Amino acid sequence: MSSLYQKRGIFYYQGKNEDGNRIQQSLRTRDRAEAKEKKEKLDERFSTDTPSTLVKLVEDYLEHRRRKVERDELSDQTVGTDEYVLPRFLEWTKREYGELFADELDSVDLSGYKTERLLDVSPTTVGKDLRHIQSFLSHIRKRGVISEELLQSVEIPQPRRRDVVPNEREFQALKKWLDKQIEKADEAEWIHLLMKLACHTGMRLGEIAILKWERGPEDFGTGHSRNYVYLDCGEKNLTVKFKRKLRRIPLEHIWGVFEEMMGRREPSDTFVFTSPASGSHYTVPSLCGKWKTEVEKVDALSRPYTSHSIRHGVVTHLLRQGVPVYKVGKIVGHSSEKITERYSHFIPDDLEDAMDLLG
Repeated sequence: MSSLYQKRGIFYYQGKNEDGNRIQQSLRTRDRAEAKEKKEKLDERFSTDTPSTLVKLVEDYLEHRRRKVERDELSDQTVGTDEYVLPRFLEWTKREYGELFADELDSVDLSGYKTERLLDVSPTTVGKDLRHIQSFLSHIRKRGVISEELLQSVEIPQPRRRDVVPNEREFQALKKWLDKQIEKADEAEWIHLLMKLACHTGMRLGEIAILKWERGPEDFGTGHSRNYVYLDCGEKNLTVKFKRKLRRIPLEHIWGVFEEMMGRREPSDTFVFTSPASGSHYTVPSLCGKWKTEVEKVDALSRPYTSHSIRHGVVTHLLRQGVPVYKVGKIVGHSSEKITERYSHFIPDDLEDAMDLLG
């Protein structure tokens, strides 16, 4: 049984939705006759075989995504973001449009969601939110629930390009500073060893965080979302499966880092860099914080370069030394040579020899 009621002059609908759940929503009118027409329309929808509500579509989508996690086709982190972004999106649609059905989605102005979110968070975060919403809309479009690309007219903010990268002098200065800290210490700080590993391999912090001493039974395959990184101490190399790319990296040139860490390894340690607090690996945010603290101590740097900037620096250094693009891409785990080329950064001095040929 449904009913109408007024609140500050606006008519509201009170009834039950297709799942039998009690709902209340604004009819956005002060006119009683118009409110009755809208009430009859809602009554008809909830009492017959009608299009699914947006809430139900989101619930079904999230369940679909969770099943993909169980099949190792999607990461927990991605679905965790879905579970944060989509309920927030539902709150906005309900506040702006009330209870929505699938066939009413084309009336939603998604630019309004973007505008409201930009008041609270950065464009990068808004862009991430919209990309998750876009995945949801693409999913229901493939199922035939909607026919139009609803985000087509909304410009999705792109992540800020992180083109800040150390030049060759700064890159070498950071490596020398790390060597000095390691040599002068009775027992080298683990974060300095970790940073040295990053500077000599171009590994991502996410890869170093989950680096294991040896291969586990779950560390296999390439066609699923699980990431893994493990050492082969006999061969002195590293196997990395990250972002669906599998690669092996020779480590003899940097093996001293692992010899240092072996001396302090506990029998229960699975990971090379194990957190004493958790007994597991460090989280990437905690590593970023520790990295920033240490890199700010290096006077030779013009700014506190992030680990991602140093990864750029490794790529640029190798390219400066004449290493072929395809080899550099194999080392750092790029999916194509175009990405490797995009990671390369050259200062004007690097081009002088080339320009002299035109003189």
